[in-house]
Amino acid sequence: MNYSLLKEVNKKSLQTYVNDRIFEEMYWPLFFPVKTTPLLTFEALSAEQGSRIAADIVAYNSSAPEKTRRIVSKLSGPIPATRVKRSLKETDLNTYNILKAQASPDQNSILDLVFGDVDFVVNAVSARNEWVALKALSYGSITLDATNNAGVVTENAYDFGMPTAQKLAAAVDWATAASATPIVDIETVQTAAQAIGSRISLILMNWATFNRFKVTAQVKDYILPFSAYSVRGAKPTPRIDEINEALQKDGKPQIRIIDANIGIEIEGAISYANPWNDGYVAFLPQQNCGNTLVGPSAEETNPPVQVTQAKADYVLVSKYSDVDPVTEFTKGEANAFPVWTNVDKCFIMKTNATTWS
Repeated sequence: MNYSLLKEVNKKSLQTYVNDRIFEEMYWPLFFPVKTTPLLTFEALSAEQGSRIAADIVAYNSSAPEKTRRIVSKLSGPIPATRVKRSLKETDLNTYNILKAQASPDQNSILDLVFGDVDFVVNAVSARNEWVALKALSYGSITLDATNNAGVVTENAYDFGMPTAQKLAAAVDWATAASATPIVDIETVQTAAQAIGSRISLILMNWATFNRFKVTAQVKDYILPFSAYSVRGAKPTPRIDEINEALQKDGKPQIRIIDANIGIEIEGAISYANPWNDGYVAFLPQQNCGNTLVGPSAEETNPPVQVTQAKADYVLVSKYSDVDPVTEFTKGEANAFPVWTNVDKCFIMKTNATTWS
């Protein structure tokens, strides 16, 4: 391991770059914002955000009745490391040297070579957070295997602790447009949520699921009394804004489409897909579901002398080089994982079948 071969790279320039750079926006910080922790383990009480409990009316000169502290379950485990690196090979470094040697160097091309991999590694770490968060929200658990994760993991599955009774299925497959009852399904979840002291305000699904939802006869009929939709006479397929307007007026949760696209590279082959599980719909009482806990990094607290480091928010970026062959490396890492603290107040429904699986 040696110092960076790129003359533009030093601690100040690298930190300035990541401070000024606007990286790709993703969904996961909306649901699991970053929270630092001094430990590399997490422990969350899944019922710590419980509903209001009424006090008792008592006679004067009497003591206050004591209530129990409700704890449904305790989730704990290690915060895993997320790491990625990219390299500039000999040919890339030759290109860099040629650009630098020109009478009028192309500064944009040089900066792309110098800092392009910084963008890549920061976005890559965030993309894995996105994958984990959306998989969790759309199914309640995640599974890491050779098809979706190239790293070596000791635990290949994680269950976020959603109660089995809150994993539901549609009364009729939403793909059956003539007889599906998605509005009734929403009301079913609202009723179930009320019974456990929760109130659903947000419904999450991908575009494919929404496209099945909006063409059902029940949704088209449901929209008719609301807004200007009824003056059209016929029953065209409603837009999402029309559906949300009707849901809001009827005291129902709002729908948000999760339109993500994450690339997973396994042995050089890249496949792109929305991490959201198709056919599954999440029902949340609020947007914030918990936190992405970020633990300390040994490389940050014990930095190698030859490595140039900077922090892009919670992502540690490292620049260094090696010999035989000559290579410039850029690495990004974070010890981060989402903790779903209000999971006991949320629901997930499988809409492309009538039983959960």
